[in-house]
Amino acid sequence: MKRNSVLIIGAGGAGLTAAIEAAAAGADVTVVSKTSAGLASCTAYSAGMFTLPVCGISPEEHFSRTMETGKGLNDPVLVKILSEKSEESLRRLSDLGVGIKFTKGAASTRETAVCELMGGGGFVNQLVDIARRKGVRFIEWTVATSLEVTDGKVSGASFTDWRTGKSFSLKADAVIIATGGGGRIYRRSDNPARMTGDGYSLALRAGLDLIDMEFVQFYPIGWNEPGLPEWMADTGLVDHVRITDENGDEFLKRAIYEWGYKSGAEANLFARDRCSVLMAQKERSGRVLAHLEDADPGKWEDKGFRYSLTVDRRFFDGFRRPVRVSPIQHYMSGGIRIDEGCRTGISGLYACGEATGGVDGANRVGGNALSNIVTFGIIAGRNASMAEVWDTVLSREPERNMPVVSCEKGERPSELRSELQKASWELLGPIRNENGIRLAQEKIRDISERKMRIESPAEMLLALEMKGLIDTASAVADAALRRKSSLGTHFREDSR
Repeated sequence: MKRNSVLIIGAGGAGLTAAIEAAAAGADVTVVSKTSAGLASCTAYSAGMFTLPVCGISPEEHFSRTMETGKGLNDPVLVKILSEKSEESLRRLSDLGVGIKFTKGAASTRETAVCELMGGGGFVNQLVDIARRKGVRFIEWTVATSLEVTDGKVSGASFTDWRTGKSFSLKADAVIIATGGGGRIYRRSDNPARMTGDGYSLALRAGLDLIDMEFVQFYPIGWNEPGLPEWMADTGLVDHVRITDENGDEFLKRAIYEWGYKSGAEANLFARDRCSVLMAQKERSGRVLAHLEDADPGKWEDKGFRYSLTVDRRFFDGFRRPVRVSPIQHYMSGGIRIDEGCRTGISGLYACGEATGGVDGANRVGGNALSNIVTFGIIAGRNASMAEVWDTVLSREPERNMPVVSCEKGERPSELRSELQKASWELLGPIRNENGIRLAQEKIRDISERKMRIESPAEMLLALEMKGLIDTASAVADAALRRKSSLGTHFREDSR
């Protein structure tokens, strides 16, 4: 009997979980990644913290907080699945050997990580090892350029090896998009450099619609000081040191308490949207400062304080003084529309993880992202493994010339990328208005029409990623323009 062939685009937590599940179901699985498997994913960069109903938190409580935080715009069917299946999904991975510690309302992979601040890295490494043991094949250093769809049915996808510029196609009975988000449309983002919206672009160009793309989550506090990594800090930092404007006003902590939250740590889970807007508004009138001088030597040994910094304490040697902080892009809540089986509007095409929309609504609960990728990764892998078997087999078609044309008088891909990121940050950031959004649309259109000059494999990768960046930024701008009122992470200062 012929084995079902499953092609997975993306090798982060969602793609790897889907691969493991599909392989366990007997499918012939191939995973394609832009880098070494798992290396450039948001999962690898994460703290390895999961929010889920476990150890005293009920599925009903988790469902209610997720819907409330998402302002009711979430797909309740998907949220119900997340609330009812996330513990089972994580325990399934635990049974396979993934080191996971369960606590009240949460789980963590920090304990098995080499670096406690990046528990996601250890998590991804374990998933890659399990996938390889189950016979999953990996094709690395390769970018997906288009889906192959005929009469409403996907039959594979086209790819380019960015090191050589050679292009080829892979045929499969089912395809899963698990490419993560598109945070790198922004100049300030804590996402890995390879998070360029590839999956959104693949879906759009195959004729699918995206949902909720206006809802981009920004972390309220991100390091914005020369000499420090451009990285997020947990909003719980306000529980340890003062966060003030230039006049010394602890505006953020005061607002968090006025909104009814008990701590910055609680606001980090449920109020990143409001905190980010407040931080961005305050920054318009001057710098916002984190007073690291408040931390005495004993504080630097406190685990909670170290976790709130989110980067290794050694970076802060010489910074025992006020340092500048400001919002930083963190997560895309919108994406490809899926049903309860991770099916899209194209037969045989599935999607999971941050590439999809519907679970988070207008704002995401902190920790739900990792629970999402595992829960829906398993569902996508299982259903893809049962997709209708066609006459095609998973095979590589003959190589073709590269799909990106280099123009001798064109601009460097890095220059166009930087220009787009600057426009997105300034015009589609935490605070938006109609004039700014329309200007962003014009700038994105202009960038899309300009030619590129490619002189190295690294520039080939950047050039291939421009399509995803442009399509993603356009989708965010278009959705932001349509939604005239403020909701969740979408804040229109000109809303009526």
